[in-house]
Amino acid sequence: MIYPISQRSQYRPDVDGLRAVAVLSVFLFHLQPSLLPGGFLGVDVFFVISGYLITGIIVREKHLGTFSLTNFYGRRVKRIFPALFVLLALASVFATFLLTPETYVRYMQSARYASGQLSNFLFAQKVGYFEEGFSGQPLLHTWSLGVEEQFYLVWPLLIYLVFRLSRSWFAAGATMAHEGHSAGMMKRIMGGVLVLLFLASYLLCQYLAGTNANLSFYMFFTRAFEFSIGGFLCLGLIRQPESSVAQTVIGIGGLVLLVTSFLAVRQEFFGNSFLRYGTLLACFGTGMIIFSSPAQSIVNRLLASRLPAAVGRISYSLYLYHWPLLIFWKVYSGEDSLSFTSCLIIITVAFVLSILSYRYVEQPARKTTLPDRWVLCSALAVIIVFAVSFRLLEEEDTSEWRISRYTKVEDDSQRYSLDCPRRPEKGMMVFNCSDEPKSSRPAIALVGDSHSGHYFPAVAEWARQNNYELKFLGVPGCPILVGDVRIKSFIAEEHAGQCEKALSTFARGIIANPNVEVVVMAQRFDLFLDGISYEGENSVIRFLDPYGEPILQHSEYFQERLQETVLTLKENGKGVVLAGQVPLFRQVKECDWRPRLMNQQDWQRVCSYDHDFIETWQHQSRSFIQGFARDNQVFYFDPFPHFEEPVIGGLNLYRDVDHLSNRGELHMAPFVAEELDRARLKSF
Repeated sequence: MIYPISQRSQYRPDVDGLRAVAVLSVFLFHLQPSLLPGGFLGVDVFFVISGYLITGIIVREKHLGTFSLTNFYGRRVKRIFPALFVLLALASVFATFLLTPETYVRYMQSARYASGQLSNFLFAQKVGYFEEGFSGQPLLHTWSLGVEEQFYLVWPLLIYLVFRLSRSWFAAGATMAHEGHSAGMMKRIMGGVLVLLFLASYLLCQYLAGTNANLSFYMFFTRAFEFSIGGFLCLGLIRQPESSVAQTVIGIGGLVLLVTSFLAVRQEFFGNSFLRYGTLLACFGTGMIIFSSPAQSIVNRLLASRLPAAVGRISYSLYLYHWPLLIFWKVYSGEDSLSFTSCLIIITVAFVLSILSYRYVEQPARKTTLPDRWVLCSALAVIIVFAVSFRLLEEEDTSEWRISRYTKVEDDSQRYSLDCPRRPEKGMMVFNCSDEPKSSRPAIALVGDSHSGHYFPAVAEWARQNNYELKFLGVPGCPILVGDVRIKSFIAEEHAGQCEKALSTFARGIIANPNVEVVVMAQRFDLFLDGISYEGENSVIRFLDPYGEPILQHSEYFQERLQETVLTLKENGKGVVLAGQVPLFRQVKECDWRPRLMNQQDWQRVCSYDHDFIETWQHQSRSFIQGFARDNQVFYFDPFPHFEEPVIGGLNLYRDVDHLSNRGELHMAPFVAEELDRARLKSF
């Protein structure tokens, strides 16, 4: 039976040492993922430890008749919330002076959820743990605290229910010979419940890993199997071997499983059942170490030594502080990959803050003599105050005391005027830049999706100087192609009707119009070629067959339609210019505002292109369109050489990641005009 009576005998320094292994593995993974690819599994180690310790406390106190829900929850609140509240207060100060308006809003929202230990629900909806954007979440790590707190809420109720049902069965059957038999039977029933819980939770976790990876990762009910492993161990249903050699073998075996999981599991397994197999390695390894005797196993004696046990005692505060420190340092320094010096600074500051937090926050809070009801009511009051405060701050604050504008403000409201008397229809850019009812002048047509707007100033000015009429046809998210093209566009579903109208206008008003001598096609080629963009599921387009079903050969279909479109235009005597996409500017919103704690030199690093991001999302489509233009003998304008920097003279050339601002359009205009002049001299 494993539930010692005295408070002193409950303490196992080797479990604190195991906590040290868990927190340091997570810390190392966050600092340099390549050094310990599966270090994030340290969180799973914490869950097994919690299952072991909390189940032991509840079962022991139930056995002694001293268990109280109020007392249990009061102790959990004193253990968890004071240090968390201090962290949230400190992190909010740094967030105020370090984060841009957009990330500031996300921070305040996550802080609101974290104050009530519900952040795992938020992140399950918003962001994957391993997504690139997760670095903008200084409180992302609090998801595991939410899972722990939900475990604390549910677990005692589950054990209480099992005890009540067990006693009812015993009373009805009158089969107990003595009280010891009753306690043993209750433990076996509890063990059976934990085995069933393990199976149900693990199977659900595996199922959701393939259908909703975030839900599988963040939720308590998909993590319950980890707590149940620790809970089962504390019941003492498996007899420990008496041999110290056997104990050491078990401990070493557990350590091997744990280290293997840290080294073999990769974040790329996210959304894959292999991640959960790795989780099992970490959990069973942790369980084997806990199961082996601290007095007989060499592994446990090492874990129980002074340094690991000391780190384990501050592990909660170390876990709290390490991630916000790392994120805020990255924001301040502009480093994507931390240098050795930066790692040393973060480690040092994290340990100092953790020791201070343990000494002056955790320990005094645990020793407080306030009645448990007062503790619970006080914690609830602070949660409400924090949640309301963070909700009030959950807006894009651009106050001058907090932040200063890095780029100059521009008015984009006149983006399509330029002496053009006609304006785009609402939701659709379709118009003639002329009041002449039946013009005999030659015309140039600019067609495409929303990216065609990049080229409007250049084409409009060129048309004016060369006495050409301008025809402009564009719909957001709509590929302008010939044939019976049907699409399902998640990027602009509201424009579906306009897209059909635009395709009809393209055929009748441009291809069949003898006055149109040249057609400039400006489209989002990466999206139409791949069917998905950098925005993920929020930016998907599918071509449909006549029955409304998605065409599986998406890329091939687009290439065929594009080639047919170009051939049709050429057969009708049109010159064709393919206008390429501008480089993606991933940090466009972050660049607009400079927090007060950021110096000018560091902020300039933020206001630059992410070339790896561009390579990932634009290299293939850019290479394709260049080759396509060459093979089909049409003109191609590549804007990349003209965009070495996204900010010029304090003016942001972008209004979002892939659309130019008015200044960006004007910056590109003379280069486009030169290309049109060359094209005109050669063919039209």
